[in-house]
Amino acid sequence: MEGGGRYNANASAQAASSAFGLDLLRDAAARAPLGPAGIVTVVDYGSSEGQNSLAPMAAAVDAVRQVRGEDQPVWVCHTDLPGNDFGSLFRTVADSPDTYRRPGVHTAAVGRSFYEQLLPAGWVSVGWSSIAVHWLGEVPGPLDGFWFSSASPEQDAAWARAGAADWSAFLGARAAEMLPGARLVNVVGAAHGEGPTRRSGAERAMDEVARGLQVLVDRGVLREAERDAMVIPAWYRTAAEWRAPFGDDGDLELEQLEFVDIGDPLWRQTAESGDPAAYPARVATALRVSFGPSLLQDLDPDRRAAVAAELFDRHLADAIAAQPAEPWFDWRLAVMVIARRG
Repeated sequence: MEGGGRYNANASAQAASSAFGLDLLRDAAARAPLGPAGIVTVVDYGSSEGQNSLAPMAAAVDAVRQVRGEDQPVWVCHTDLPGNDFGSLFRTVADSPDTYRRPGVHTAAVGRSFYEQLLPAGWVSVGWSSIAVHWLGEVPGPLDGFWFSSASPEQDAAWARAGAADWSAFLGARAAEMLPGARLVNVVGAAHGEGPTRRSGAERAMDEVARGLQVLVDRGVLREAERDAMVIPAWYRTAAEWRAPFGDDGDLELEQLEFVDIGDPLWRQTAESGDPAAYPARVATALRVSFGPSLLQDLDPDRRAAVAAELFDRHLADAIAAQPAEPWFDWRLAVMVIARRG
């Protein structure tokens, strides 16, 4: 994600998505088992800069204390990749009026991939992840474009295998960390369709970004080889893929899985703001802070910001503004509750 507070300021669509899991998180927290030393540990898997974690963590803390009392100690642990802007996260937790901080609530962070075990075995009381597990641990291989829906059948099969392996790795790591009776609530982007016809709901915007990259190649801003090497390692799983790792005798049980078609939160938010003309710029900035860093990661740092501005802030925003005013996204969510048996 783009740091320096930019993701915090421009991830309102992700915040709208997380709202679909808050009641489930409250229920999980109300039933959370005590961990070592009588502490309830709540883990936020994929925190980014923290703004979108405040409401979920506050909901979990309040639910725990409604059951166990206001003196119940709670440890909140945020996790993300080592390159995450943890400085912005800790400032957000410390300074935001919406913070979950209370007496006896302690904050920590782990800077490693959530595809590995991050905390000691039998430590986690409640888990939360929102709009994060669609990211793959690494690029599985080449694509004919930069977005998974551009894959050939052979490429699609390779990416599907990587998506399955990462999901299994995520669940294995969580099974090791979670206490018996603990629950993880996961809200994540899911696929429309199956196999090579699957789509994320963002294809129209991604196709326009592809056209923008070609424009930058034609202008000499990018080299063709640089453009051809660009890949975003995101994978939107189907219902069958989400369910595949669970069985009757495993450590984890899929207690609930539902799919919610949320359309385009940015379109609704912009309309509600009374300034619909702001929609093109909001879309461009949202895609820049969310997908731009991975798309442009192989560029020299001193060029990256300039290319991002040309591609998203200018080309994409102008292209959207030139089209009839209408939503550009059709997002689908998978909302699930996963319980640790035992």
